[in-house]
Amino acid sequence: MTQEKINPGTRLGTMFLDHIIMCGVAMIFAIPGMISAFSQAFNISHEQTSQNIFGDMMYVMLIGFATYFCKDSIQGRSPGKRILKLQVVNNTTGIAASPLRCFIRNLFCVLWPIEALVALANPERRIGDFVAGTKLVPFEPTTEPQKLNWLQIGMAFVLGYGLILLYVIPFNTLMSGGEKIDYIETSYNEQDSKALEQLFADSLGNKLTADIKVYDKIQGEDLKYISFIFRLKKNYLTNDESFEQLKAEILPLVYSKFPEETFVGRVQYVYQSDNSVQTTIQYLDWRTSEDNP
Repeated sequence: MTQEKINPGTRLGTMFLDHIIMCGVAMIFAIPGMISAFSQAFNISHEQTSQNIFGDMMYVMLIGFATYFCKDSIQGRSPGKRILKLQVVNNTTGIAASPLRCFIRNLFCVLWPIEALVALANPERRIGDFVAGTKLVPFEPTTEPQKLNWLQIGMAFVLGYGLILLYVIPFNTLMSGGEKIDYIETSYNEQDSKALEQLFADSLGNKLTADIKVYDKIQGEDLKYISFIFRLKKNYLTNDESFEQLKAEILPLVYSKFPEETFVGRVQYVYQSDNSVQTTIQYLDWRTSEDNP
């Protein structure tokens, strides 16, 4: 029996539908992270939290993106393909493609502009299909459905999640601006902390309020760790020149009490209005040969 051909319009339609639907699924998993981000928006603390706005909820959000690679895992039929009555099948046997073949096929979705052009020229097989040994055909409802291979479905999801992590973790580390400092909590020096706060109150009290914690010990190094929170009374963060002038006043005060090579530090510059918070973080670490704004 000659199988009905898929026209280019239907082919692009299923790609578009799948993209919209799977992005919607990803958004559902992003909701906990969004709620967490909004709840923490006004929370400024000395904790060395990641600058990733979703925090640990990012790993929940990634579940949604991992499903994108696994969208055809159930009988070769993603939501868009079910709507348009299509199915991904093994190019050799004609039976529903296995979850792992579908996973390999969908890895090439990241090349979507090229894949769309290839799909226009050959609606049955885009690049991912050639690599995975699959093709797209009209769904035959008379075909007896195959038993679901939950092991392969699970493997496809784990592989998809793992691949996303391989990309996200280095990117998130790069964007965080610096590694966490393993300081010793019990080495907190209240006297030095209060003295440094008083120095800023006396010298720059008209521009900022200082909240400072000095820790005398870092794990494995003969260095102090100092965490600074400067709550600005004027928004210097929107003007680079004003901000640089402010830092030029702050750093000499710090170094007058603690020479540069005796400590590493993290500085948070915060300007808070009634309905918003602006924050810039600077790392003071002579070991990197530069201050990281």
